[in-house]
Amino acid sequence: MKVFTDFPVRHIEGNLAFGRDGSVWAYYQVEGFGYDFRDTMQKIHPYNRQLSFYVENVHDLHFLMIPSLTDVSGIIDETIEEIGRKDYALKENGIRYFQSLKRTLAAQRSSRETNEYHSYIGVQLDPRKNEMRKIGNLGLAAVTTLKDLVAGFTSPVYRAVGLEPNDILKRDIEQWRRQADGLRETLGQSMSSLVRALTKEETVFLIEQNFSVTHNDTRLRKGYETGMDVNGIEDSGRVHEARRGNSKAFYELQNAEIEEYDQKTLKLYKMVGEEIEENYVQYLVADKISPRSLHPGSEWMLHLQNRLRFPVSVSIKASFMRNDQIIKQLSDVRLAYEDQRIEAAKGGSEVDLKVSKSESGAIQMEARFQETGYPAYVCSFVFKVTAKDPDELRVRVDELKREMNQFGMHLLSPYGEMISYFMEFIPTSPRYNADYLQYVEPTKLAGMMFAATTNIGDNRGFYLGQTLKLNRPVFIKPDLAAKAFEGVQNVVDSLAVMIAGMTGKGKSFLINLFAYLSVLSGSLALIVDPKGDRKRWAEGLPFIPPEFISVWTLGADERDAGCLDPFRTSVSTSEAKDIAMDILSFLCDKHLGDVGFTQLSEAIEHEGEQDDPCLGGLRDYLKARLPQETTERRRESCMELIETLETLGRLQISRLLFGEKGQRYRVLEVSKPLQVLMVQNLQLPKNDKDRGKIRPIEKISEAILISIAAFTKQYMFNQDRHIHKIVVQDEAKTVERSAEGKAQLDFITRMGRHYNTTLMKGTQNASDYDEDVANMGMKFSFALKKYDESLEMLRYFNLPDTPANAEYLNSLDRGTALFQDIYGRTAAIRIHPVYKEIEEAFDSSTATEEERTYERQRQERIRTGV
Repeated sequence: MKVFTDFPVRHIEGNLAFGRDGSVWAYYQVEGFGYDFRDTMQKIHPYNRQLSFYVENVHDLHFLMIPSLTDVSGIIDETIEEIGRKDYALKENGIRYFQSLKRTLAAQRSSRETNEYHSYIGVQLDPRKNEMRKIGNLGLAAVTTLKDLVAGFTSPVYRAVGLEPNDILKRDIEQWRRQADGLRETLGQSMSSLVRALTKEETVFLIEQNFSVTHNDTRLRKGYETGMDVNGIEDSGRVHEARRGNSKAFYELQNAEIEEYDQKTLKLYKMVGEEIEENYVQYLVADKISPRSLHPGSEWMLHLQNRLRFPVSVSIKASFMRNDQIIKQLSDVRLAYEDQRIEAAKGGSEVDLKVSKSESGAIQMEARFQETGYPAYVCSFVFKVTAKDPDELRVRVDELKREMNQFGMHLLSPYGEMISYFMEFIPTSPRYNADYLQYVEPTKLAGMMFAATTNIGDNRGFYLGQTLKLNRPVFIKPDLAAKAFEGVQNVVDSLAVMIAGMTGKGKSFLINLFAYLSVLSGSLALIVDPKGDRKRWAEGLPFIPPEFISVWTLGADERDAGCLDPFRTSVSTSEAKDIAMDILSFLCDKHLGDVGFTQLSEAIEHEGEQDDPCLGGLRDYLKARLPQETTERRRESCMELIETLETLGRLQISRLLFGEKGQRYRVLEVSKPLQVLMVQNLQLPKNDKDRGKIRPIEKISEAILISIAAFTKQYMFNQDRHIHKIVVQDEAKTVERSAEGKAQLDFITRMGRHYNTTLMKGTQNASDYDEDVANMGMKFSFALKKYDESLEMLRYFNLPDTPANAEYLNSLDRGTALFQDIYGRTAAIRIHPVYKEIEEAFDSSTATEEERTYERQRQERIRTGV
């Protein structure tokens, strides 16, 4: 059994890790950037950024790619725990749903065998401690070492009473922290991604996870300390504050026993709960690798994430070497080969072919470094593979070797050196084995595409579906972007959700599922349904009984008359006047500069000052004003307005919009968790063409949707700000045809974060969003009809609008969508409701169950030929 009493880490302070060898490392998490949908030119951008950093860098680096099994059960448990802290009507129903979901997904092997990869980079802050600093002029190195030793003895830790040589002065810690903060900004620009400094707990976790044997046995240790405050006093009386590392604090992190199972395998034991868990681990190291890379085509780190179904951890220790150092070393190697050749000639023989090839390689590398001026990096590439039994481990190791061979990287497991490579994964650890060092130029590090990721979603909240690649489960938490939680590095903070796609591809299904799962999680939802697709919801939904659902069809009851009057749906009189002006100028076809437009404005201003203002009062005001008009033009215009309003008022549907004085109307209010608002006899224009031929009932229908949009804004204001709300605006383009309707939805989009409200906008075309896409959080796109629409949508996703990507978007199957999360990552996902009952509840097709059964049988006969 192995327990490391001489642990390489001396102390942890935030993201600063102080090594026992005197080195100081700063560790960061790189959130990652999407790579799959980039074209060749866009793939060059992150490569060039990283290459520039590695060329200009002067620090030793430590790259870590750490997988974590997607803990579906753990995520659902966290959601259930969060639900338990809330107080809402459907709390018990939500808990029952998620408990059932946990059991169902746990039974599916694919939900347990998917991995997420997290990228970390460590930077050695003190170049004096660089590993390769000793290479070069040995005399100069000795003098420098002596100077460092003398400078060390002048430090207060040697002179102040109460301090020890290994204590770390707080002033030094602050200097290292400032340097680390400056590096974070540089790394963020270089890695094409958000980069954040780890917290103290996360840095400790990065150490402890090396001793993990299951996917959930290591958690963040809140408030864990690896040192204590101490003071020292000099003879002059000056007090120095310092931190003293506690070596025993790192014993607790080594909570697994390590056995050398054989010369190439470690076996880890750990008590997890009441059971002893065990895991078999093998480390592989690259012993042959080309020193440079051509890009694209060398992205082996991303390849591992996309290809392998089992987790592989990667540690790369990259020690910086100046250009003059590498040239000097290569020159010495070349001279050594020449000496071998000379000695062979003296003996009347020739050097073997292997020596000739090595000499040729050294000459080429020397010429390359002289030409480019690049520094070099002395790297150890270490891979970690785990399994529950030796046979499975052997299969996984063989598969990893095959995959890496495709990139010209030969892997082997050094005999009897597993503990040495185990230690390389621990922050601040020096190399314990220097047998397989690879001298590479910066292109090799840039080409591996460190931090390119395939992760998607929030890994918390509710389950929405799976990625098309590797079937990774996708979880989202709709209100997360507004929480400003520490450690949540979202690139957008809007709660608005964009959903686009042609009819029949799953757009409405996603909207329904999203709202449904949000309500079960504790949100409130208001769905504006202009097409009446959700009438059956009044009978109840799985896990949501009918008493918690209100499906209100406006116009079906006489008491609905006047309830959509903008003076009754708006949050203020001033807003009501603006909406009334927009609606009436649209209905009466009046524009700025027309006499009728001015008269409407005057009437609306007058009505806004009355007690019980309503649109019906405008007609009465115009009739009263008619005799007082002084010109024939104004009288004709006024008469035209009166006739138009009276004509519109005769339409059955217009009674919802035109309130009357003293009218007893039903007030729009939402008292249930799930509210569906429909309008009877609503008829919307089919497209934007021939807008001049639009029928009166279609005009009224559009005006009604504008007024409903005003009500949704009122809904956002009046509900508890701490409760997450969802407003679903299906057919949003119809509302946004009006300037005022667009302003209403824009306001909800922009202010949704403040009021904890998600606006879900569903449309059929990418062009429906225009500039509003900049305010969107999550984005979903199902298959689109037209090639141009696909190109537009790709630009919204900030993806290259290439023919290949457009064709991919156009060819998405029913129920699959391109999804971009709040971190800017994009992947194709398959929407999965899990339960057939939920799928049937949200199905908007006209097929009966008998027709579906017959069609399945028919397709089966076609496939089998029977």
